This record gives sequence, structure tokens and C-alpha cells, in this order.
Amino acid sequence: MGRTGETHQGIFDLSFFKLIPNITIMAPKDFKELEDMMEFAVNLKSPVVIRYPRGGESKEKFKTHSEIQYKKSDTLTLGRDVTILAIGNQVSKAMNIFRKLKKDNINAEVINVRFLKPFDKYAILRSIAKTKFVVTIEDNTVIGGLGTEIKSIVAEKRLQDVIVSSYGYPDVFVEHGSVNELEKLYRMDENTIYNNIKDTIKYKKEKKTSQNLSNLEKFNNKKNNNNIKLNKKQ
Repeated sequence: MGRTGETHQGIFDLSFFKLIPNITIMAPKDFKELEDMMEFAVNLKSPVVIRYPRGGESKEKFKTHSEIQYKKSDTLTLGRDVTILAIGNQVSKAMNIFRKLKKDNINAEVINVRFLKPFDKYAILRSIAKTKFVVTIEDNTVIGGLGTEIKSIVAEKRLQDVIVSSYGYPDVFVEHGSVNELEKLYRMDENTIYNNIKDTIKYKKEKKTSQNLSNLEKFNNKKNNNNIKLNKKQ
């Protein structure tokens, strides 16, 4: 997607292809992964969509590339504070956010989703169960894409106390502009996501501290009540 107008934005394809039965949908993080996906698609011998943006790859240079395995995502970093799920060229953005968060002592688990369909449900569920906070990043409409998939899984599995933040294009025909301009306009740029994650982590810690203090107060009250009862018996 380049500097194009409302009628020529390539932000709906992941969503409408996902409706087709028995189709495989992949999106590579860079050119090397695109080559690997092309080879994988030829050998799969079933309908495949490989989604990649025009205009070249990002400045992020990935030193290693794990083998493409059917339905499998690729965990790039391990963390306990937040799970960042990104697909396609948004993986480089996720890695930049990871580095910024690391300077703030926030450990992010970054997962290159690779396959939107079929989806690596169980590997990603393990990460979400650990962090209780998941962020999705996609250059697609948020309706029917990666964010929708995660919210559906969280609801289906009835996961409790999980925060889901989805970043993508809203349910509108977006305006004319460059990718950077549009990402800032729709608050899905790197700095916005980074700051929102920081704020959410801070909120979670404050909430946990408040709950711990409340539990301690309840424990002390119960202990005092038991002491009073014991003194009365004596």
C-alpha cells in the first residue's frame, strides 16, 4: 500500500480471503521469508494466498529465519509482560517496539504469526495465558483479520482477565496518504503502540498492587476478628 486514495487501499484482502474454506493465508516478514513461503506453497499443492505489501521490505534485518511449517507461528522473543502478535511487514514494527520496551524493563514476547489461516491457536494461547496481555498489529482492517481472530479465541476459551489491544485500520474507507501518515492518523504507528503498552503495563501493576493491599487488609481484619473471639472465650 503506497500513497493511494480511498478506492485503492489494500487493507481488506486478509479479511475477505479468510472466508474461503480450505485456503491457506500467509504473510512474510521480509523478502527471505517470502521466498520460503513461495517454495512452501508450491509443495503444499492446495490453494494458497501469500500477502505482501508493495514498495519493498522494512529496514529491519532479520538474521535468522526458521523453517516454514504448516500452521506454525514463529516466536522471535520470549517475555512475560505482554504478547505482541504481528503479521507480515508489521513484524519489524513489533521488534522495534520490543527494543523500546526492553529499555523500560518490560519483557515482550514477540510472535511472527505467519499464518492467518489455519491459525496457530495453541502456541499463541500458551503465550497469552502467561502474559494476560496481548497486542495484535496488522496492516489490514481490524474487522475479520488478526485482531478479530484473537478476540474470538479469547472468548471461545473463556479466558479470564486478559487484555486485548488490536491495531489495524478501522472499519472505514481510509483517506489518501502515505503509509506513515495513515498509520499516525489511525493511531497504529510504532510510538502510539509503544506508549499504549507502557500505560497498560503500568495500570496492570497498579491494579495488582491495589488487590494485594486489599487482600492483606482482609487477612489482617480476619486475623483480628479471630483474636477477639479467642480472647472472649478465655
